[in-house]
Amino acid sequence: MIRIGQESGATWATRRLAKAAAGMAAILLVVWLFRGILKVDRYSYDMLLASFSLIFVGAAFSTRTNSGAARAVSSFLSNVALASILVIILIWLLEWIANAKYFPAQLANAVPEVAIVALIAILGAFAAHMFAPRRGQASVSYPLFLLHAGQGPTVGAAKVAAKKDSAAAVVKKSGKVVGCVVLGDVQASFDTPMGVLNASLAGPVSSAWVPFEGEKLSKGEALKATGKTADQLLGEARGAAPAPVVFKRNSVDLPFVHVEEDEFEAVTEVGPIRVRSDPDGEQVKIGPLTIDSDEQPKDRKRWFVKGAGDTYVRSTDGRLLAKWNGSLLSLEGNSMKLRSGSDGFSYTPAEVMTESPLHTLRVTQDKVSLDTRKFTLKIAGDTVVLRTEEKTRTTDSKDFAGDLRALLTEMAKKQVRDVMEEVPIDLNEMLAATEEVLARHG
Repeated sequence: MIRIGQESGATWATRRLAKAAAGMAAILLVVWLFRGILKVDRYSYDMLLASFSLIFVGAAFSTRTNSGAARAVSSFLSNVALASILVIILIWLLEWIANAKYFPAQLANAVPEVAIVALIAILGAFAAHMFAPRRGQASVSYPLFLLHAGQGPTVGAAKVAAKKDSAAAVVKKSGKVVGCVVLGDVQASFDTPMGVLNASLAGPVSSAWVPFEGEKLSKGEALKATGKTADQLLGEARGAAPAPVVFKRNSVDLPFVHVEEDEFEAVTEVGPIRVRSDPDGEQVKIGPLTIDSDEQPKDRKRWFVKGAGDTYVRSTDGRLLAKWNGSLLSLEGNSMKLRSGSDGFSYTPAEVMTESPLHTLRVTQDKVSLDTRKFTLKIAGDTVVLRTEEKTRTTDSKDFAGDLRALLTEMAKKQVRDVMEEVPIDLNEMLAATEEVLARHG
């Protein structure tokens, strides 16, 4: 079974062990500080040695291993160097707190050796970093896997799934699986404030950071499931994916500051400091030293699905954008905008607005306005203002205002449904009903 973006069991276990080691080291240091009260003075050396050892154990288990062997070595040595520096600082600090004569001499005298370890680790991390492959473009590669029809992940307000059983190939960047290419159509449904909205993206479909899950296909299984060889499927996926598999890139290049962002990651460089972040975590580099965070967020705020042509679904920092079959959706929290052809609407908790080339209708709790080529109508409280090319008429009537407000509110709801269902807005019905109310109260 393959699941895009899922950390392996070994990664999860080592991350937990690293946290456990750090926690135990901290507990031992606290116990050592209160050793007199707890009457464990005779174990002073053993407690500190165990605590410092656990710091190194935690550093070792924090090694990032999903970006290739050279980067794993660089990450390991960087962590060892940082742990050595931390131990030296703790020795100096604890020796000052406890008074030198009460601090274990063996540990105080070990500072030069620990400093040598730190220096060797820094040089080794730098050497490993130099031999590590440069971060390149995303590429489509094995393994292949099978997505079943209708089964797919829910990411934020969207659910995406293959329309029918489809083969897929993984997308890798810097040795990490970041997405896939689906050799088939993908359907998406969006949970919006105005109801569920459905969309379809024609295949092949490229994606990143969307946790698609499917059965791994061997070469024999690929031929049996699709009628094509594994090499043919991989060739189709590589031919279908953009080159590189990136659709938007923002960059700022200044003498001492470099910022680059795409759908896969954001990189900021200020002098010797480099910060890289993606939906799987963050990495901070200070010269040759690398500090990795493999803590995966509960909610992915950056992901995309790209279909044939100019169709896509993408999310950045909680804002979802989608384009398909002449429709364009923007969804953020409890607000949304949707266009279908030349018609559209926007919704916020305070206002609904529908529009077409020939009209704009706005409905709020207190006011309603309708702007057409024939007339402009505004209702606020019990006041109705009707403007035409010839004249402006203002009427104060509770019944008149109430009838118009009820009619136009229902028309706004109907027009929203029409846009959601990709049906052109029928202006004749609204204009006829509005003119009937105007004539009745004229």
